[in-house]
Amino acid sequence: MEAAVPDTIRIGVTGHRNIPEPLALRSMVRKAIEKEIPNLALDNSPQFQLRILSPLAEGADRVVAQAVLECPGAQLQAVLPLVVEDYLEDFATEESRKEFRELLALSSHPVWLRTRHIAEESPEPGTQSRLRLDAYRRVGHYVVDHCDLLIAIWDGQPARGRGGTADIVQYALDRHRRVLRVWQDSFEALNLKH
Repeated sequence: MEAAVPDTIRIGVTGHRNIPEPLALRSMVRKAIEKEIPNLALDNSPQFQLRILSPLAEGADRVVAQAVLECPGAQLQAVLPLVVEDYLEDFATEESRKEFRELLALSSHPVWLRTRHIAEESPEPGTQSRLRLDAYRRVGHYVVDHCDLLIAIWDGQPARGRGGTADIVQYALDRHRRVLRVWQDSFEALNLKH
């Protein structure tokens, strides 16, 4: 008799880079996942596999990725907004760059949304900055478009720039994605209908 193939539940992430108490948030993300995942399993199947879609930026992206990867059999699919060399420029420390590389190594099939260096497209700093912001907005949209549940590590405040957390949450809500907002010591469903 063949073993049943588990359903795959794709969890996306959006959120702030600078977050308070990452370990406490990671624990809260696990609680949110444990509560919501049974509602997502097809036909109430007891067998399912979790896949986290994460850009692996500092802060929320890594906290949620690590929380999901604590679940048995979970997989990581890195979705990167920039080529690695450009992306590494955004990480503040060598420790952060090392953590990024270690997580990226866990992704067997990363998705690269840009294949060219930003400097190849324009030598002008203003244009490069705009291309970078567009890449971050694009990766947020990609994650939303390919997930079953979006976890938002979000303080609830308006976006501080185009493509910020609030914008990505609104994009998800407009597309009727399930969204769980996690902040400090609580989580809430923003639009879940069961």
